[in-house]
Amino acid sequence: MKAVIGIDAGHGGSSSGTYSMNTVRDGLFEKDFALEQALLVEKHLLKNGFGVVMTRRSDKNPGNVSERAKICAEKNCDFALSIHFNGFGTESANGTEVFVPYPEKLAGIEAGFYEILGKYFKIRAPFARSNNYYNRNEIFDKRLNLGKRRFDAFSGEKDYFGFVRNCWEKGISADLLEICFITNPEDFKTYLENREKIAAGIAKSIVEAFGEEFVFGEEKEKIAAKPRIRRKFDVIN
Repeated sequence: MKAVIGIDAGHGGSSSGTYSMNTVRDGLFEKDFALEQALLVEKHLLKNGFGVVMTRRSDKNPGNVSERAKICAEKNCDFALSIHFNGFGTESANGTEVFVPYPEKLAGIEAGFYEILGKYFKIRAPFARSNNYYNRNEIFDKRLNLGKRRFDAFSGEKDYFGFVRNCWEKGISADLLEICFITNPEDFKTYLENREKIAAGIAKSIVEAFGEEFVFGEEKEKIAAKPRIRRKFDVIN
């Protein structure tokens, strides 16, 4: 078996996540789209010989961020990804975001996420945010240089979304991906039309970051071999 990847479908059960008039009309919430996308990503990772640990496979909440991270830690995941969709009070907000561990300087996986998702959505700067929900001004940007596949700038802020932080504290590199704003009609329409391609792209980014060939369907896409990453040890000195 190759690397083991933890996939966390955000929310679940009574935690519905965000929603819009378009989604509620069909009885769907963020939790439903997150699970859908997580299962699609899992399918592609398994096809490529990776191990996958899912925090949930149904409309059931596996627990808070610490408990979700614990699932990944107990299964010795090499990397973990929490999949979410964004929402805002107005339809104008749009785009894709990646939340990253503050201590890390390698941006290989994140660059891959933006390369694929940038084909469909506006790229919003990868950043970390204080976990203090009531102090939303404590935000900083890590400016991603796609060419160098590195972050060009860092801030002194050292906190970020709970799942990422809890995984990091347990020795697992992790990202939280907000695929798009389902409260934005264009983002939502684009996702529905490209959900399979988006899942394949997310899986491809992970596979390539671990130096493996990506297999999509019956075809193989040849890529230059890259050394297997050890994200949990790649930190800012």
